Amino acid sequence: MMNAAVDSDTRNAALADLRTFIKLAGERGELEIIRGADPYLEIGALYELSLRDRYPRTLLFDEILGYPAGYRVVVNVRFSRIFVGELSLEALKAYRKRGKWEGQPIAPAIVPSGPICSNVVTGKGINIRAFPAPHWHKEDGGNYIGTECLVITKDPDSDWVNVGTYRVQVQDERTLSVFIEDGKHGDLIRKKFWSRGEACPMVVVVGQAPVLGNVAGTASKYGVSELASAGGLIGRPIDVVLGEITKLPIPAAAEIAFEGFMPPLDEASRIEGPFAEWPGYYASTAHPDAVLDVRAIYHRNDPIITGQPPAKPTFPGRQPSLGGMAAIWDALEAAGLPGITGVWKPDGGGVRFVNIISVKQMYDGHAKSVGLVAAGAGPSAYLGRITIIVDEDIDITDQAEVMWALATRWDPKSQTDIIDGGWSGEIDPMISPEKRAAGDITSSRIIIYAVRPYRWKDEFPKVNAFDPDYLAEVERKWQGRLPFLTDPRRNGATRPS
Repeated sequence: MMNAAVDSDTRNAALADLRTFIKLAGERGELEIIRGADPYLEIGALYELSLRDRYPRTLLFDEILGYPAGYRVVVNVRFSRIFVGELSLEALKAYRKRGKWEGQPIAPAIVPSGPICSNVVTGKGINIRAFPAPHWHKEDGGNYIGTECLVITKDPDSDWVNVGTYRVQVQDERTLSVFIEDGKHGDLIRKKFWSRGEACPMVVVVGQAPVLGNVAGTASKYGVSELASAGGLIGRPIDVVLGEITKLPIPAAAEIAFEGFMPPLDEASRIEGPFAEWPGYYASTAHPDAVLDVRAIYHRNDPIITGQPPAKPTFPGRQPSLGGMAAIWDALEAAGLPGITGVWKPDGGGVRFVNIISVKQMYDGHAKSVGLVAAGAGPSAYLGRITIIVDEDIDITDQAEVMWALATRWDPKSQTDIIDGGWSGEIDPMISPEKRAAGDITSSRIIIYAVRPYRWKDEFPKVNAFDPDYLAEVERKWQGRLPFLTDPRRNGATRPS
């Protein structure tokens, strides 16, 4: 059954429940159960080896050395074919059609109990180290239990509950450190509490429905509830229980949740990091960071931790994020810009650094407006180093096509904007030691307009290529008679149309 298409009902069921997803992945032949792996480096190495495939298998680690059987770690959830399908512009368009969750949120439903309440540990019984937290890479500063997790906070001035994904390091049996960069929604909320001299209530969930991992890791508008967004994606409310300590909502079907308070940084801190980050470097050094004082642990029987540690973005399995690309496309349309025909993130650029946008130019300055908005829009502003605008005839999923547009439609002097002071982050390897010391975490960015100049685009030299419809007609005529038309090894044979 491997690689068979997944109907929408089955996909939604897998999105809504981690264990349903794992069962389905097993039935489809896309699950590998690995027993006896060492949480020190070996789990991380096996994970990295899996990224050699464009669609890496879901790896479920059980009987992990030093931990009871049934205390498991699962990786490669978000990259499964169950959710991604074929990586193409058509897949992105389909994602947007079923993923307009910000416009159709469904508020979470508070329920009295759920699987997460199977075991509730407080007081002297709290022991974070009872759960497997891999030491993913050799130079990491410790064990990280949160790499694809939920960090739940609530704005003290409103009803807004924010859910983000930030890395979480185990410090001791009762303490976690949570690395949240300046400007992230979780950072803005915790600083509101700190400005009042209060500790920030917080819940960290380290095993959850795939839909929650998707929305937590995708940029949302300020004030938008990711729990409601997730409900919109699956067409029903996310069931939540209220934490006994903080009254924050905890997904009722989650696997493990740590509940507590994060005091101001000047009151409590631990050394956090370093950590192998997704740009492919150790850019943020070990530093004092805020900690979560865990007051309660909730967990299911035989809990499963979802993991997705960073790796160099050059691996085939480090796929572009459909959710991230959809968010940029939505932001451009929300800004009133017409004619957007595609958004893509090329291999090697990671989830943030490079964004390619195709547009059908409709007026003078159209491409410029798209580039400027894309460089500053919420989903693309953070670490958005390079923005490339191309015409609608360019296949933005094909890096050779994009390079051709750069080579032949871009004048570096007149079709380039360079902007200083853009929103960057501690994980940016290009932030110099001097800027870090001064607290300046900003960077420049470039917008490249590799488009036919609008004022004379009709006079621009014609493209030397056959009409695609005619090529398809000729291919149908000769199919089966010429081996090069059917050889799967031929260049471009599997390229999406």
